[in-house]
Amino acid sequence: RRGRPTFAITVSDAEREQLTALTRSRALSAGLVRRARVILLAAKGLSQQEIARRVDLSPAMVGQWRRRWRAHGLAGLYD
Repeated sequence: RRGRPTFAITVSDAEREQLTALTRSRALSAGLVRRARVILLAAKGLSQQEIARRVDLSPAMVGQWRRRWRAHGLAGLYD
């Protein structure tokens, strides 16, 4: 395994519903939709590299959004 170990991302059922709703929205920014997808994929246990590949971000950016989620929850995903 390459890179630093990552921490597990956990989401409650309510958070999962909110994140899923964000990913389905047509009215929100593409960036916010992508960040919600990052967290949902991370909660499934996918690696940063795999998430980065799926959402077309760098692994470093995936790590940034994971850290923002851990620190601030849903509010951390907004610009």
